[in-house]
Amino acid sequence: MDQTQHEFVAEIEDLLEQLFDDLYKLREKPEPRLQRSLLDAVFRGIHSIKGSASSIGLDRLGEIAHQFENLLDAVRLGRLKLDDTVLDAVEDSINAISEALNIYRSETVPPLPLELLERIRRLISEESLTKPDDFEAILSQLPSEIWQSLNESEKSHAQDVIKEGANLLLLSTNFDIADFDRQFYSLKENLAELGEIISTSPTVDPEHKNKINFRILFASDSSPEELATLTARFPAVTTRGLMNCTIKNRSSRAALEVPEEQEARPIPDTSRSNAVRLDLNELDRLISSTHELFQATSTAIDLAQSNCVDAQAQEAFAAKATEIRRSFMAVEDQIINLRMVSVDRILKHTARVGRAAAQIAHKDIEFEIRGSGLRLDKLLCNIIADPLQHLVRNAVDHGIESREERVLKGKRPRGTVLIEIGLEDGRTRVRVTDDGRGVDPEIVGRAAAQLGLIQQGAELDMEGSLRLIFRPGFSTASAISSVSGRGVGLDVVETATEQVGGEVRVSSEPGRGSSFEICLPVTFGLLHATVLVSAGNRYCLDASVAIASEIASCTLIERGELGEAIKLHNEILPLVSLRRLLGQPPSDCDSRELHVVTCRLNEKPEKRDRQVAIAVDDVDGEQEVLVRNLGSHAVRWPGIAGATELPDGTIALVLDLPRLLNSSLSN
Repeated sequence: MDQTQHEFVAEIEDLLEQLFDDLYKLREKPEPRLQRSLLDAVFRGIHSIKGSASSIGLDRLGEIAHQFENLLDAVRLGRLKLDDTVLDAVEDSINAISEALNIYRSETVPPLPLELLERIRRLISEESLTKPDDFEAILSQLPSEIWQSLNESEKSHAQDVIKEGANLLLLSTNFDIADFDRQFYSLKENLAELGEIISTSPTVDPEHKNKINFRILFASDSSPEELATLTARFPAVTTRGLMNCTIKNRSSRAALEVPEEQEARPIPDTSRSNAVRLDLNELDRLISSTHELFQATSTAIDLAQSNCVDAQAQEAFAAKATEIRRSFMAVEDQIINLRMVSVDRILKHTARVGRAAAQIAHKDIEFEIRGSGLRLDKLLCNIIADPLQHLVRNAVDHGIESREERVLKGKRPRGTVLIEIGLEDGRTRVRVTDDGRGVDPEIVGRAAAQLGLIQQGAELDMEGSLRLIFRPGFSTASAISSVSGRGVGLDVVETATEQVGGEVRVSSEPGRGSSFEICLPVTFGLLHATVLVSAGNRYCLDASVAIASEIASCTLIERGELGEAIKLHNEILPLVSLRRLLGQPPSDCDSRELHVVTCRLNEKPEKRDRQVAIAVDDVDGEQEVLVRNLGSHAVRWPGIAGATELPDGTIALVLDLPRLLNSSLSN
């Protein structure tokens, strides 16, 4: 696909996400007015998708959208009842468009979903759903010029509001041509508070060519006094009642009152967006250029300040330098935030994949989402999308038991899969947790023996079982299904995660469930760092972790069974050499003093902060640095969070101290 096609595809994806959201709201059986607004929004969205698909040659996708549009049109015109059968067809149509879009991305042409298209045609032609009623006769009582001006959709809309017992009114007004659009929009917003606009008809007054007349067919169950109060700020508005449509069983207006929290609101037109799409590589280059400009500016300011002998001028330089640096950092931060996108789409899409898998597997599963408000780097979002789906499919197919099996085990009949994402210790953590059967070492052991991975009869513990299920090609006999496959799916998860320097963690308890966690590093970000020196190289550490730096006497070092410790400020802290952590040779300098940086770890509300003393060669101050991810290289270097370029052009590694310490202890 070329750049134009990629932009259209991205726009279609946005529209699809909104369609899914509107569909779920429709399934909640909203009150009629909100239902009509949602249907209109879905219709606009699918119409935009059809137009976009046709403009870039995605003909098969356009055909699916066209038939989908016909289905929606039949519902909007009242010829088809919006029941669960139709909603299922709507959901299947959105899924079919999404699948076709994915196939087009792989540069192949998707097949038409013939069974779905035939089902839509049958629904539209169902005679049982097109029963005539007497509303045509009622509407024919309208003035002929109004009745004849209505299209089929507007007539259907009028029929619906008559069924609900609303009054039909005709509003007439006029606005100056210079600002009629603003005035008319304001009037529509006010009217939406008390009812629904069915149609609008603008005309030019031959006698007043500087004005535009509007005739608005409006439905409302409000009193004339309420309507008059609402339109009072529009002096040119006149109102004429056309018919009072009292429906039986509607004894009072109070019977139709909608609770405040369910009050219908117009659904905005999401088919248009003021967003500008930017290639991620171009954005990265912009970030890099901005940071280079920041470093050059800082160097120039420092140079000018050092050459200035006047104390007052030096003070002014220092103040201006602080202001400029603060402004640059704010700009960089804003540009980096352009890389961030909401994870809401990925989480919702993953939950849909899970629901579809549960339907195929005939399992009753509730999907819970947490962390949808988080914004994550676009690159990470792209990378975790597929692994997350694999984990959810595995949870559905292998984790959650059938209703009957769960009841026999004394569990709640309906299983639960929790999909959550959050930030912990400066890393992004994505978890999929289920309350299913868990990983059974006995079953895994039998499958491993059949594949020749372990000896027959050998027993596996839980740790060994969890390692095996990630082995490429590994699966258990009971794991073969059309939904997922343990070996292939989890191998994909691990491989994709390692490509960005992340890791996968698993915990499981037989009979209670499993939790799969993907830990991801920062891909791009600004960091206020303390620069440490070790073996002639410089390293950056999050300044919030390094809480103190000082020169200490070697006589304060204590040696015990657990290693070295040092007494600082009446507190004994574990002492670790940064050289040893990084696998560097020990210093040959015979000094009676050492440079110690006190670091704070485990900054979590539920735990007490743990402190550790790190022995370094030197501390080179603090700097604002731009951290870049090392990708797959980070897998080889546990404890390295990324790299940055210092102002003098040298490269410094950014340390992930907790992982570095854990890696050192495990070795």
